[in-house]
Amino acid sequence: MRLISFIDGERGYCALADGPEGAAALRIGDGDPIRATADGPGEEGRATLEGEHGGIEVSWSPAGPVLEFGIDDAVLTIYGVAASGTDPAGPMSGPGVAWELPERGWSVARFVWAITAKSGLLILVSLRPEDSREHGEEMVGAARIAPREDPLAYVEPLLSTEYDESGAQTRATLELWAEGEDYAQRGAGKRVTGGTAPTPYGRLEAARFAWGIGGEAAVGGYEILTP
Repeated sequence: MRLISFIDGERGYCALADGPEGAAALRIGDGDPIRATADGPGEEGRATLEGEHGGIEVSWSPAGPVLEFGIDDAVLTIYGVAASGTDPAGPMSGPGVAWELPERGWSVARFVWAITAKSGLLILVSLRPEDSREHGEEMVGAARIAPREDPLAYVEPLLSTEYDESGAQTRATLELWAEGEDYAQRGAGKRVTGGTAPTPYGRLEAARFAWGIGGEAAVGGYEILTP
């Protein structure tokens, strides 16, 4: 399956879960959240979904290098995207990230991403094994992608999350250790907007986040998918 999320303007946000069992999208704009679904998978680079309040069309193309993470027996593919689309609220476009992962073998998946003003991209993914219910047993991978530089993988990425009474992620902190470095890169994020959507692959809690990474402002998201 594939999860794509991207930002639009100052507060807009869209997340799409797509795969063989169908697709579901959540669009956050100035009004109420818009949700839409499709019975089948989208085409390569494009998905069309229908909802109670109208349809959502999303298109995307890779923007930057493709990374692969081997976490236990799972292989995840991650890359930045340039995305756009339309819905009843109007057009949308902006940068984002695509995550491709197995449909089975995990009980919680977390996706964190942040884009800086200098077009740097920080990504973190966390998978909890299917037979585990403990946060401490999650397997985590993270990397930083900067223009004209080789991707940097972190050997010890740490993610801490705060939740509100409904269980939605509201704040997060990052501690990212690279090999051979004496100090960790640190970051913190705060929820700007978000919502939930049922998908063929579980419950999606998706949120746009405002990030600060190593003292640099960034925009991005934090998504949690629970089968």
